[in-house]
Amino acid sequence: MMIKTAGAVVTFLSFVLLGLSAVAECKVIGEDVWHGYKRTLLDFDGYSAWIVEPKVAPAEGRPWTWTMQWADAFVDRTGVLDLLAKGWHHVTIDTFKHRMNDEGVRVSRSFQKYLVEQRSFAPKACLVGMSWGGFFSMRYAAAHPDCVAKVWLDGPLLTFDGFDVARIGPWANEKPHGGSWATDERMPINLAGKILEAKIPILLYYGGQDKTVAPQKNAEALWDFYKKAGEVNKLLGVKPRPFFGHHPHGDDPDKTTPIVNFFEKK
Repeated sequence: MMIKTAGAVVTFLSFVLLGLSAVAECKVIGEDVWHGYKRTLLDFDGYSAWIVEPKVAPAEGRPWTWTMQWADAFVDRTGVLDLLAKGWHHVTIDTFKHRMNDEGVRVSRSFQKYLVEQRSFAPKACLVGMSWGGFFSMRYAAAHPDCVAKVWLDGPLLTFDGFDVARIGPWANEKPHGGSWATDERMPINLAGKILEAKIPILLYYGGQDKTVAPQKNAEALWDFYKKAGEVNKLLGVKPRPFFGHHPHGDDPDKTTPIVNFFEKK
């Protein structure tokens, strides 16, 4: 695939994030075609990122989806392509090395400020959170609820309780607060109250036979939390799939309407 290189550098003014001053630099490093759409490749302050543009005029308000992790996985099952066809933009930034710890949150917030302030994107993002992307989405939404419109989760990792700690990256260098990941207030499952309070709608998919991310401690625990709050079908829509494992995420390519409708609904 041919990539057109470009040396354009976009810088923007200093701003304050998590109490720290920072200046982010965004360098356009090329362009290519992603699933039939123009993609601009970026070096955002040393992080690989990209923006995909619709072929039609941008939808009113310039809405956008953001796949928080695994942006090239199950693309035709996520509704992202359907929304691009309707004028939405789509983005990602690779912060996996941080596993959305505080530094990952800071970088992600910086990226969103760039998209909103320099590219005129809608102020609030629609997050796509598959697996680890669910962990990223919930942590980010809890930290910056005013920046998130909606969250679609599929097989989300919401706690390290029962998860392979060899895979948790920099979190392995920290001891769980209170002595257990199950009660650690930094885990997304324990941040659900902040997201509920902010009234951010969530669409939850998960596989009942998931052996990678245990439903009982993750998706079903989130479902239980919203049941107790009386918000199922109000702020939480659930699609359990009893015979699915961790994969595939999303819906069949010709049946993504529920995801698209979720993101589009005002």
